[in-house]
Amino acid sequence: MPPAVVRRRAVRHRVWGLCSALAGFVLLLLAVTGLAAVPDLMDDERAYEAAVPCAPRAAAGAGCLRPVEATVVRTVIRDEVKNEEFTLRLTGPPEVPGELDMGHSDPLLERLRPGDRVTVTMWRDHATAVSRDGLTQQSADTPVGEPPFVTALMLALLSVGAYALYAGGVVLARARHHAEWGLPASLVTRGKQSFGAALCTLPALIVGDLAGPLVAVAAWLAMLPPVHLAVLRWERRGRGRHAAVPVSVR
Repeated sequence: MPPAVVRRRAVRHRVWGLCSALAGFVLLLLAVTGLAAVPDLMDDERAYEAAVPCAPRAAAGAGCLRPVEATVVRTVIRDEVKNEEFTLRLTGPPEVPGELDMGHSDPLLERLRPGDRVTVTMWRDHATAVSRDGLTQQSADTPVGEPPFVTALMLALLSVGAYALYAGGVVLARARHHAEWGLPASLVTRGKQSFGAALCTLPALIVGDLAGPLVAVAAWLAMLPPVHLAVLRWERRGRGRHAAVPVSVR
């Protein structure tokens, strides 16, 4: 291979290797920060579930359930397979959000019309429910379910970030060698394992909804070795007795 071609490829490898390593570092930092926030989210969830109605004249943002009057501006109900939206637009005191995701159209959202007066139940800065004429509908703006969701999302970021940092480091370490001989096949293997680890966050999320974030992390960790072994066995079966060949990037 002509030296000029090798040099150009080496430069490209260094550029994308550096970008990959930096992106991986940022994703890992986000994942660690998000996981560190999960205990606070768990405290918020417990505090909300134990909240009681506020005493008269309770301050805004208090840790109790406080009714606030608001007016309906518009409702948006779109119940399609790939395009769902159940939005309630409100006007009222500053603490009431202008737009609220209600999650479903019933039992109340489908009955509301512009100009209707409603009672919004506030917990801290969350608008947790909307009531009118004896009907109450919970909104999606509550801390319930946030800890396992954030845990699963951060574990997925951890999987992707670790691979991006690894791949970038491998390429940067021997950019000229890889430019001449191709990238190591191990990058493909590790990529598949990382993708499998990210997919494992979906069952971990289900476990987390049932048993909590700590159990979700334990379940995710328990799934990693079988996934990694499955990838290795699948690749060995596909290659037979042949050795791994470099991945050529042109």
